[in-house]
Amino acid sequence: MRVINRYLLTLFLKNLGLCLACFLALYLVVDFIEKISNFLGHGTRFWSICVYFLAQIPNVAVLLVPVATLASVLITLVLLARNSEIVAFKGSGISLWSLSLPFLGAGLLLSVAVFLLGNFVTPRTSETANKIWDGEVLSRRAEVSATIVEDVWSRDLRLLEHFATYDGAKSTATGVSVILLDENMFLERRIEAASATFSPEGALFRDAEVKTYHGMSPGAGPKGFYFERLPEFRLPGLPMPPPGLGRHSELNPDEMSVGELSENIRLLRAEGFNPVRQVVDLYFKFSRPFTTLIMVIVGLPIGFWREKGGSIAMGLVPGLILSFAYLVTLELSRTIGYAGFLPPLLAAWLPNCFYLLLGVYLFSYVRQ
Repeated sequence: MRVINRYLLTLFLKNLGLCLACFLALYLVVDFIEKISNFLGHGTRFWSICVYFLAQIPNVAVLLVPVATLASVLITLVLLARNSEIVAFKGSGISLWSLSLPFLGAGLLLSVAVFLLGNFVTPRTSETANKIWDGEVLSRRAEVSATIVEDVWSRDLRLLEHFATYDGAKSTATGVSVILLDENMFLERRIEAASATFSPEGALFRDAEVKTYHGMSPGAGPKGFYFERLPEFRLPGLPMPPPGLGRHSELNPDEMSVGELSENIRLLRAEGFNPVRQVVDLYFKFSRPFTTLIMVIVGLPIGFWREKGGSIAMGLVPGLILSFAYLVTLELSRTIGYAGFLPPLLAAWLPNCFYLLLGVYLFSYVRQ
C-alpha cells in the first residue's frame, strides 16, 4: 500500500505543479497586459516593474492553489480511470477510502503551507507590490484620486463624531452624527444631520436634528432635553476632523499577518470601536487556507464517479464550476459577516462546513 500511496502522491504532485504553473502564468500574463501601459505611461523604472510582478507571485499562488489542487485531483483520477487503474485497485481489495488518503494528506499539508505563506510571506510581498503601484502610478494621479472615505469615526476628549462618508479634500461629510460632552463629561448635545461642512471657524450642519440636554448630575441620566429640527445649524468652535481621517479603514488585511491584525483589533477596541470587519478578516485568515483541503474532499467523489475511461475536460468542468461556486460563497459569507448579519466566526467557517458536508454526501454515492 505504501508503494501505491507514493505512486498516487507523485502523480498528483506532478499534475499540481503543472496546473499551478499554468494558472500562475495565465494570471501574470493577463495582469501584465492590463497594467504595463500604466507603468510605461507614468515612467516607472524597469526594475520596479519586475519587482512588482515578482511580488505578485506569492499572493496569486495563495489564491490559485485551491483551484489548482482541485484540477490536479480530477486530472489524476481521470488518468487513472482511463488506464483502468481504479478498477485494478478495487479488484485487488483496495477501497476508495484507502486511495483517497494520499490526496487528503496532501490537501491538509497544502492547507498548512497556504496558511504559513499567507501569514509570513504575502503580507510583505503585498505591501511591496502595493507600494510600487500606489507610489509609481496612483500618486502621479493624486490630483484626481478619490478622497472620500466611508463609515468613519472621529473622537476627541469631549467629542464623538461618526460620518457615513467624509471628503477630506472638501471637509464635507454626509450622514453626520455628533455627540458633545460638557466639562464634567456629561452629555450636553447630540446632532444628527444629513450633511455638514467643516471650517476652522466651526461647522455648518444641514437638515439637522439637535437635542440639547440639561439637568445632568453624577450617577443620574438627563432630566430632559430641548429638541430642534433645523434646515441649517451652525456650531462655532467645533474642531475640524483630523487630516487623513478614515484612512485607517483602508488597511489591507492581505498586508497584515495574524498577529498584526489581532493587534489592530485590540487597539480599535481600546479606542471604543467595534472592529467587525477586522474580526471577520482575522477568522478568514484561518478558514480560507482550508479551502485547499475542501477542494480535495469535493473533487474526490467527482473524480471517482467514472471507474473507466472518461475525458479530462468533462471531469474538470463540473469540478471547476463547483470550485467557482465555492469561492463565490466564501466572498458572499465575508460580505454578510461585514454587515453583521452573521457572527464573524460563523461567517468565516460556514462555507467550509457546508462544502465539507457536500463532499461527504457526494462520496457516499460513489460505488465502493
